[in-house]
Amino acid sequence: MYELVFSREAVKSLERATPQVRRRIIRALERMRADPLKGKRLRGELEGLFSLRIGGLRAVYEVDAEAGAIIVHAIGPRGDIYKK
Repeated sequence: MYELVFSREAVKSLERATPQVRRRIIRALERMRADPLKGKRLRGELEGLFSLRIGGLRAVYEVDAEAGAIIVHAIGPRGDIYKK
């Protein structure tokens, strides 16, 4: 199992979310810990990152296999998340 590590931006997004949405995001990320490569591989400027769909939201993350960590960089609406 991989460890979840959140960037400062991802933590702020979680804090702004309602408790119900926050629980949904955390549950989805916890399930992903067993197989972090199941997310969608991103291309272009975001090469090397993955995206996990959580309803209308997306979590953008990278996998550090050496450290056994999933680093969540951002969480947000689908339309805005890839622009950052």
